[in-house]
Amino acid sequence: MQKKRIGYLVYIMIVLGICLLPFLAMGLRPDVGNRENRTPAPWPSLYKEDGFNWEYLQEAGDYFTDHFAFRQELVSADARIRTELFAVSPVDSVIVGKNGWLYYAATLDDYQHKDSVSERMLFNMAHNLALMQEYTQLLGKTFLFTVAPNKNSLYGDNMPNRLNYRFAENSDIERLEPWLEREKVNYVDLYELFRSQDEVLYYARDSHWNQKGAMLVCDALLDTAGREHEAYEEIALQRTTDYLGDLNLMLFPVLASPEEQIRYQKEFTWEYSQGDDVEDNFIQTTCENGKGRLLLYRDSFGNSMIPYLAEEFQTATFSKQVPYPMTDLVTCDPDLVIVERVERHLPTLGRVPPLMSGLARFPEGEKSAVESAATLHFSKQGSYWKMEGLADAAYMETDSRIYLEVEDAAGPKTYEAFCVGLSDDGTEDYGYLMYLSEILLEGDTFHIRVMTEKDDQMLILYDEEIQAREVFS
Repeated sequence: MQKKRIGYLVYIMIVLGICLLPFLAMGLRPDVGNRENRTPAPWPSLYKEDGFNWEYLQEAGDYFTDHFAFRQELVSADARIRTELFAVSPVDSVIVGKNGWLYYAATLDDYQHKDSVSERMLFNMAHNLALMQEYTQLLGKTFLFTVAPNKNSLYGDNMPNRLNYRFAENSDIERLEPWLEREKVNYVDLYELFRSQDEVLYYARDSHWNQKGAMLVCDALLDTAGREHEAYEEIALQRTTDYLGDLNLMLFPVLASPEEQIRYQKEFTWEYSQGDDVEDNFIQTTCENGKGRLLLYRDSFGNSMIPYLAEEFQTATFSKQVPYPMTDLVTCDPDLVIVERVERHLPTLGRVPPLMSGLARFPEGEKSAVESAATLHFSKQGSYWKMEGLADAAYMETDSRIYLEVEDAAGPKTYEAFCVGLSDDGTEDYGYLMYLSEILLEGDTFHIRVMTEKDDQMLILYDEEIQAREVFS
């Protein structure tokens, strides 16, 4: 009986030791960092600004859940079992495809043509780009726009069979392209470019294109801009199996299987003058052998393009700032301005327009007032007056522009506003937003009219006097 009790005690101690090991080893295990594309819970404070933290124990539990020893190994082992045995992902942000391929779950709606944006939103996106282009060209600079395709838009063969169906005939980017042509936006089509290639130029376990794909994009952009540049066709390639993609690390923080990576065997001469990593939100580079100046508004797809573009320009600026601050065109003085946006974030172009002063317009024809057909919110943002609101769709066409006539002490002037969507469900896609530099207005009393064109007539949708001092009261 005594031996049996001792056996039970030893068994309990072993089980208890296994349970306590992740806690006891927390101080001994190095922090391998967060690779799950989220922010781990911080250690909580016992007291907060308003007194005792009554959720201290819950927050401490959240911290332990995110930081216990061997967490990354256990998470990776669980993911390995689920993906290889059951072909399912334990991480909501990753789709497990066929033949070892991984896809970013945020691209699924685009892939299935689900929750398509309205025709008005397509106009908003294209027209806002056209206004950016007009402003850029007024300053004597070249403007280009391009879209980085979602991986499954190009290489959907390895998407799971259960997800291979469509809610609509065409994707949003396919529907947007005719609007870009109509608005005369200088658009570089990367979909056609990648589909014309014989080889796959995206990683299987990452959401982005590989180095060869990045070089292909840089070539296309510089060719379209009419710039002479170095050709990489004759440069030797190094192939190594050591690349751990973003989707790979989301699933397997410490047990990820690397895949092939291509590197061009070239010695670059460019240097960072601001920032020190391609992930930084704002980067500036210099290159003694480069010519001209570049401004690239980009997202993570621009990371792999930086070395090739930085090598071509004497100075280059790479910015992830949104909204795009168009004052960069003055402070950086680029010759070439490129806007690169990944497909899954295209609606942002119709919801968050660039930060720039409205362009002057000189509309002709009679004006007819319509009572209470628009709203207006007047505020101050930095050195800009900000005017935004929603127009009544009953008085608008799909491609109706919106103007603001602002009358100050010097008289009335008319400017064109950006067309924006104010809701994610498309019910408020007839919104508008306009910035106006404070130096363009005199006095503190402004008469503002919100107008649109319909049937060759200018309709006044809103007409009211604004006291600027009330904005700050």
